Amino acid sequence: MLLISFYYSIGMPLVVLLVMAIWMTATYKRHIRNAVKQYITGLPDRSQQPNSQQLNSLINSLDDIIFEFNEDKVCLNAWFNEFQERVVDPKSLIGKKVGDILTPEKTEKFNKALDYVIANRKPTSLQYLSDFGTGRWLNARITPVFDREGNYTHRISASLEDITEQRHASEALKEKELLLLEAQSIAKIGNWLYEAATRDTYLSDNMLSILEANGFPKDIEPFDYYISLVHPDDREECTVFLKTIATSGRKEYDHKLITPAGSLKYIRIIIGNKVLNDDGIIKRIAGVIQDITDIKLSEKAIRKGRTELIEAQTIAKIGNWNWHIPNKTFSYSDEVIHIFEVDPALLQFMGIKRFLLKHVHRNDKFILQHLYKSAASIPNYTCVFRINTPDNNIKYLSVIIGKVIRNEDGSARKIIGTLQDVTAHKLVEIDYKRSENKYKLVLETIKMAAVSLDNKGYVTFCNQHLANMLGYNQKDVIGMHWFDNFIPDELKAVIGNMLTQNAVPTQYTNPIVCRNGEQRIISWQNTMTYDENGMLKETTSIGEDITDQQKATMELISAKELAEKSSKFKSDFLSIMSHEIRTPMNAVIGTTNLLLVDSPRPEQMEYLNILKFSGENLLAIINDILDYNKIEAGKLELNELKFNIHMLAQKIRQSFSAKAAEKKLTLDLTIDDTIPEFLVGDQMRLSQILNNLISNAVKFTLQGRIDINLKTTQINDKQATIQFTVSDTGVGISPENLTMIFDPFTQEPVILNNTDHGGTGLGLAITKRLINLHNSDIIVNSSLGWGTTFAFAITFNLPYNEQNKQTTPTFINAKPNLEGMNILIVDDNKMNLLIASRFLKKWKAEVDEALNGKIAIDMVNSKTYDLIIMDLQMPVMDGFEATRNIKKQLPAIPIIALTADAMPETYDKALAAGMSDYLSKPFVPGILFDKVSRYYKQ
Repeated sequence: MLLISFYYSIGMPLVVLLVMAIWMTATYKRHIRNAVKQYITGLPDRSQQPNSQQLNSLINSLDDIIFEFNEDKVCLNAWFNEFQERVVDPKSLIGKKVGDILTPEKTEKFNKALDYVIANRKPTSLQYLSDFGTGRWLNARITPVFDREGNYTHRISASLEDITEQRHASEALKEKELLLLEAQSIAKIGNWLYEAATRDTYLSDNMLSILEANGFPKDIEPFDYYISLVHPDDREECTVFLKTIATSGRKEYDHKLITPAGSLKYIRIIIGNKVLNDDGIIKRIAGVIQDITDIKLSEKAIRKGRTELIEAQTIAKIGNWNWHIPNKTFSYSDEVIHIFEVDPALLQFMGIKRFLLKHVHRNDKFILQHLYKSAASIPNYTCVFRINTPDNNIKYLSVIIGKVIRNEDGSARKIIGTLQDVTAHKLVEIDYKRSENKYKLVLETIKMAAVSLDNKGYVTFCNQHLANMLGYNQKDVIGMHWFDNFIPDELKAVIGNMLTQNAVPTQYTNPIVCRNGEQRIISWQNTMTYDENGMLKETTSIGEDITDQQKATMELISAKELAEKSSKFKSDFLSIMSHEIRTPMNAVIGTTNLLLVDSPRPEQMEYLNILKFSGENLLAIINDILDYNKIEAGKLELNELKFNIHMLAQKIRQSFSAKAAEKKLTLDLTIDDTIPEFLVGDQMRLSQILNNLISNAVKFTLQGRIDINLKTTQINDKQATIQFTVSDTGVGISPENLTMIFDPFTQEPVILNNTDHGGTGLGLAITKRLINLHNSDIIVNSSLGWGTTFAFAITFNLPYNEQNKQTTPTFINAKPNLEGMNILIVDDNKMNLLIASRFLKKWKAEVDEALNGKIAIDMVNSKTYDLIIMDLQMPVMDGFEATRNIKKQLPAIPIIALTADAMPETYDKALAAGMSDYLSKPFVPGILFDKVSRYYKQ
């Protein structure tokens, strides 16, 4: 509104005066120049000279300079006020061109103007800053000269006018106009003007911006279009206001409006001066509209805030009051009446002061009296007291002095404050104190340490049990700093930071220092209390003395570490002994196998078979010990891969056929036709289970038969459960010994008394644990002297998208052949090299030998090999390092580890180094061929 008043009282009259002054000056000068030009051009020819006195009088009344040029741009004449001082005499141009006086850059604008007039015979003008450094602005009007008959005289006149004042006035006018426009924009004001005679409506850009419109449609009256934008709630009243402007004295009207862009705005229409004609009919009306949306929304927000404040005060039970001290009167809000539970008329009659004096609790009367005496003198005074309401309810009231308004002499004139019903808060506080007293009594009775600390670490409560433990009197502990007195020096900073950083855990364990210097280890359970800002206010901790348990725990940890060291020593011992035994065993078994395939004499065959049997028996004992150790250590894991169950069962049967035939035993294999050809499982561990059971059956059956049966018990699209049964007609097991046969290093007594059968007693123990790894168990039925049956079931996954097929596998007993395959054997033991080389050469492979990893690398760099068989433990360079170096150069070449170390960690280490497969010494020729042939390319 202030900007609107300024606009009408000062801005608009000032703009009008400036425009009129500029218009009058320009009009006067234009008339003088036209008179001179008419006088000159009115002469019949050059010979007729004007009256010199008349012409000089006329020219001296002008501020302009007039030049005459021919079409060669040469100045012929110059007319000017000779009484004015000038920087350059205009006569100095006569007979010259402009370029003779000015530089080419300054001359260019005049030449372009003269060329235009000569070519088009039309006038032109240009404005420029004086070329002589005066700082004055000039307007050059260049015009072709015509005679009385309108014939072109080939002359050009150029009049120079000083427009500096006009330009400055124009710039000042523009600046004021911009300021006014900016003020209108800030105030969100737009101008409008209505001409009744033409029914035209003129709108400022600001007004269109307020309406969010580019203009009014041409096919609709501006009045009708504006009314169409007015909100339907206000449209009728707004129409009446605008149509009665001429007769109504109303100057303003507020209404809602919906812009073409869809925005809802609040608009204020302000009517300016009305111009009437002689008949009293409206001739012209001007005014403004103002966007008051922000004002209206602010008013709504204030009203909403006031309502919400009242609601909040009602919810919080807070009332406002004013105490007018000179006339000793109180004014108050409605909530005060609700808090007092009093009839408004009675409170009005008695007054707050008398009411409170009558109803204040007798024990709190002194508080109220102090309030009346000190309210004006004590800054931010506050107090809490009780009253007995007329309904006999006891309430706790909190009075806060908010502001004291004083007279010029400093005396209090008015006190403003609040009154709040804090009964609920006080009752909670009282209940809390009661509960606190109760829990302190409880803490005193328990046989555990209990302590409360404030947020700075000082003891606010300590039970007798903790005081006795610390060696202090209970009263002495309260007030002591907990960390400074009872926490070891090395833990003070850590535990102290828990308080300062607001990060006390709910449970922690730490030692405390007793008065006699002894340290007791306490396991604390902590409860934290926080203030309204979320900062730690107090901690209460209950602690159990676990000093003795801690000592026992440390002893257990020590024993555990000792057991782990013993286990590692056992594992290392087994690994070393395995390597040391397997290396000569490889030579014994390997040499035996070589002699057996070299067509020995019949009398040698028996000795060789005995040697082979003894060697394999010794190897089986070593493997059993290692497998059992791995199972007990929890390091044995199943390696599930796709395999042919039919082919596996046939191979296992064939491996025992010779032994069964030796003892004239019948060995039968029956496979259910519904068993899928391929399953997913650990083929090696399944073979180990079946080998142990069938080996025992062959070993302990003197006559009769051994039956191996594979039967499907359950099958679906994803899994198949196979039951395996191994039955024999052997010596059997007595009922009392059935429970002990699966114990490690244990054999049935009848077996122990039979010198024909040896072993470690680990076979069935390992078998049972391997079956347990498959989430199954083994069942045994036996009768002494009649035979034994072992049965177990394993669930296998089916290969993905594998069709269940009822097939009977076909076996081809082809002669081993590795013809054309280049193999490098790397081993520091020449006997191992000899045995492996002999077998490979028998299978027609090309074999080279290397004694360590460094030699192997050199040989690989000089020759291409299809396969490398690598020992792991060698001098100069071991197999791991050699494999890594070779794989960097030839990542695709397969390398098989051949080692006497059968420990699982060695297997993992070999694969990590880049080896493709793993073979333990002593090796079975058939297994060696099977692993090598996988990489054979015919």
